[in-house]
Amino acid sequence: MLSFDITDRHIRIIRGTEAHDKIKVASAATIDLEEDLIVNGHIKDIPKIATMINDELRRKKMADKEAVVSISSNLVIFKELRIPKAKGTQLLQMVQNQMQHTMGIADDYSISYTIAGEVQEEDGVTALKVLATACPFEVVDCFRKVFSMLGIGLRSVAVACNTITRIILTDPKMKAKMPMLLVQIDPNFVSLNLYEDNQLTFSRFASIDPVDYDNSPDYIYEAVNENIFRMFQFQKQRNGDNPIQNVVFYGDTTEYIRLTNALEQMDITTSLLGVPNNIGGYENFEFQAYANAIGAMFKNNKESERINLLEVDAAVGRSAAGASFLAGVGVAALVAVGIVAGVTLFFNITKSQYEADTAEIQEWIDSPETAQRLAAVDAMQAKLDKVNSFKTGIETSLRIFDSQPVLDSVLLGKIEENLEGTSAEFLSVSVDEGDLEFTFECDEIRDPSAVAANFIEQDYFKNVTYTGFKANDSEGAVKYEFAIACTYPEAEAEEETTEEVVE
Repeated sequence: MLSFDITDRHIRIIRGTEAHDKIKVASAATIDLEEDLIVNGHIKDIPKIATMINDELRRKKMADKEAVVSISSNLVIFKELRIPKAKGTQLLQMVQNQMQHTMGIADDYSISYTIAGEVQEEDGVTALKVLATACPFEVVDCFRKVFSMLGIGLRSVAVACNTITRIILTDPKMKAKMPMLLVQIDPNFVSLNLYEDNQLTFSRFASIDPVDYDNSPDYIYEAVNENIFRMFQFQKQRNGDNPIQNVVFYGDTTEYIRLTNALEQMDITTSLLGVPNNIGGYENFEFQAYANAIGAMFKNNKESERINLLEVDAAVGRSAAGASFLAGVGVAALVAVGIVAGVTLFFNITKSQYEADTAEIQEWIDSPETAQRLAAVDAMQAKLDKVNSFKTGIETSLRIFDSQPVLDSVLLGKIEENLEGTSAEFLSVSVDEGDLEFTFECDEIRDPSAVAANFIEQDYFKNVTYTGFKANDSEGAVKYEFAIACTYPEAEAEEETTEEVVE
């Protein structure tokens, strides 16, 4: 079986077998991608990606006809939910309904989940703590179309945080390090997974760019440091009695020593992701670079997870409409690949005859008829992209308009109450579909946490989140700027009223 880890700039492929929770890797390959071929996990040129993969598989003699895929994208939404105890399709449907309700997303997302444990609600009822992921259906469908063109059966598409988790949870040494933060470093993104009690309990994916760090040559180090600090603050607020003590790195670990030196000053232990005993054959390639692809090969545990986005789409009756369309109109590339492969296998008698057949096929590929058919593929895909983009823009505008809250005198009064006794001043507010983010400035370093505590104790705003502060040197005086995010009270009240009507 083949396993692919696909990001915006790399496609990493391994060929191996899985049996009894053990992986044996036979070979590995990497395809480096030019910019804008894949953007946020969305494939912009499906025939070209299919051709590049096919060429690499032929070069490496990877002839398997089944594949699994691990994807990374900042379009994926992560959300921790509390769900009444259920199983199978019923639980999946409840997760999907709650994600659509709480996050305001429509049916154009593929929603999967993992169970992170059980919790006692205030009324004494036991509920499931679930980490849900919502990936745009468009992104998933791109991979269906690519592998349909390749003639390879696609068995699974899963988000990378879920595929790497399979490696973490099968390694007994990792359990002793929890609560643990797993950090994947890439020049284009940072992925952070939080593990507690032998479960994945939170995930964060952040795209990074040198422009966001003033084109600093150390932008990777700065971005990783910033995102790790945010996770520490998040865990402190979420579960202050159980702070993160261990950070494990994998991916591009060239900054490992510097990061370790910085974290050791905070009494944090660091290490590199090691190879578990149940994975073999890794001696001839860099394990960390292919860890996500290896994790994707493990079989699903359907008692605790539904992470295969192909399966969850099938469970709600969604089909891969359109996959056959591109396969048909892209027949030029497919037939070319098939003929080359067939000629190579059937007429592999002499080098001269092989070269003659290849030249004939290449002439057919370069013919005006083939070029015309490929141009038709590009034109139709461009039309589809425009229609989908327009549809998404209209839906987003309607949601924003319908959910826009009013900042009335009552709400402003509540904010002022939380600033009493501190030097903090209210600077601005941003609104996003019922979610608010207030920005403040203060003179005292202790005031940001005091204001955040006031917001939580006041119990007027819901889902209050505080991620720390930053210091600004303004005219010789140090000012501390911080932000507090929360849910607009009236928006939540409307949601509760809607739930009562539905019930």
